[in-house]
Amino acid sequence: MGISAMRSLIRLVFIVGVISVLGGCASSSIFTSYPMQIQPIKMQIQAKQYTAAQTTLEKHRNDADKILYMMERGRTSQLANDRKSSIEDFKQVIEAMEANEDKAIISLTDAAAQGSALLTNDNAIPYAGEAYERVFVHQYQAMNYLFSNNLEAARVEVKRAGIEQRVALNAHEDELADAEEKSRENADKNKSFSDAFAAMDAVAGKVKNSFQNAYTFYVSGVIYEMLDKPNDAYIDYKKALEIFPDNVYVQKDVLRLAKQLGMRQDYDLYKKRYPVEVVTPGVNEGEVVLFFEHGYAPIKTEVSVPIFVDNKAQKVAFPIYAMTWIEPTTLRVSVAGGASMGETSPIVYVQSMAVKALQEKLPAMLARQILRLVAKQEMAKTAGKAGGPLAQLGANIFNILSENADRRNWLTLPNDAQILRVSLPEGEHHLILNNGKAKGSITVKVVPGKKTVVRVVATEKTLHTDAVVM
Repeated sequence: MGISAMRSLIRLVFIVGVISVLGGCASSSIFTSYPMQIQPIKMQIQAKQYTAAQTTLEKHRNDADKILYMMERGRTSQLANDRKSSIEDFKQVIEAMEANEDKAIISLTDAAAQGSALLTNDNAIPYAGEAYERVFVHQYQAMNYLFSNNLEAARVEVKRAGIEQRVALNAHEDELADAEEKSRENADKNKSFSDAFAAMDAVAGKVKNSFQNAYTFYVSGVIYEMLDKPNDAYIDYKKALEIFPDNVYVQKDVLRLAKQLGMRQDYDLYKKRYPVEVVTPGVNEGEVVLFFEHGYAPIKTEVSVPIFVDNKAQKVAFPIYAMTWIEPTTLRVSVAGGASMGETSPIVYVQSMAVKALQEKLPAMLARQILRLVAKQEMAKTAGKAGGPLAQLGANIFNILSENADRRNWLTLPNDAQILRVSLPEGEHHLILNNGKAKGSITVKVVPGKKTVVRVVATEKTLHTDAVVM
């Protein structure tokens, strides 16, 4: 689209946009960054002041960004072991996401939000959720049901998580082609744009894409095993292994089920590739499957990048992950008064998925920013014609103040997730947990032939724990 055509389009949305901006913005993040809004919530979680955090987030249940705030609330409620509230929070998220998908045409509200975004920034567009976040919504809902002893409902949610990943994979191919086209259109004049984000490559390079999640498939496999569906479990363990081949526990589970199911060809192939020892539980033993979620998802910062429009360079704000790769800290687990059970092994790098998701969206962001620059210029000119130099000055000041990057993402997600799977004798065991920064303990019950699922979440120096026997 040429610049003149852009200006014609902008005049059509100008009135809608101004009304939207003056009448109230779609998102509270337009002028106040989302990370700043959520920081008090994270502090409350670390202090285990869950009710205070839930109450604050509840105020946003009907906001334009309700999907984002309810994801945060669902996660917070889950950390508090308030599964009933968490289930309801995630149900609202899922319903809102489905409602977005069902929209056949752009509604008046959507048009107003898009118009507002054209004249302010991307924060005016209601948050719809990244693909990796949508997968986590279903996984966490499955875990809510798992820890509520509702395996059938958990099965439904892990199946939906798998569907989300397939849909994202199919859409990803089309988006890549579109992104390449947008990159070619803008690359010549805006090489500095690509250079500004090059530092993210090291972190993003740890994953193939932003949505395939080995952790989700592994949780799915555990649930299928509890439902006595070893074939389905084997399929999902293999998917987890394909995505994250270095996890020793996934390697062992694939080998174990390949042997159990008589998949001789598979077993020989995997045994050659992964020469690990597989030990099945004894007659008087049960399994402990431990999920460890560490830290918080990375926070976007803001970078000012020069963009060329009409052969003039203007600096505009973009979100960026200004971070370097740091290897995740594992959790060491031991039985009180006994030997070490071992340590967890990473199965997903959420930090890398988040960075990759931003990378995948950069070409579209650049295209919108070019359109936005033209829109803001047009708004200032229109204001000047209608109200004189003072009005144009006011419009220019508004343009400067509203130039904020969209820094929204689900911030209470973990930085990474890890797993540990071992057998223990029947009875109660007091587990000692230590990841170097956070220390704690949990008492669990082990039943022969059953699985004791333990969940440990570390936020700074605080551990949040839960356990169930199925």
